[in-house]
Amino acid sequence: MAFDADKAWVLWPEYFDSSRSRSQGRRVPKELSIQNPQMENIIKAVDTLQLGHKMEEGKSYPAAWWNKQGLLLVENNMPKNELLIKVAQKLKKIQKN
Repeated sequence: MAFDADKAWVLWPEYFDSSRSRSQGRRVPKELSIQNPQMENIIKAVDTLQLGHKMEEGKSYPAAWWNKQGLLLVENNMPKNELLIKVAQKLKKIQKN
């Protein structure tokens, strides 16, 4: 499937941040979240899954409007929750290195 930005999933770094609660935007289980997730590492994680993606710089998560880390549009070929878990697992491995 070709990458289509209009149908892509949106990933924010806040989804993977262990310092956030679920109500503050964390979307993965606490044991899969990491401290201070960086967009470059999220991109590396998505690359290892061999998914098409596009980063949009200067965007900010609505609940953290001051933090303009950007967002990542990722190819929509699986349920979003499954994608979040896979990316979180890859992020944990990347952070350990």
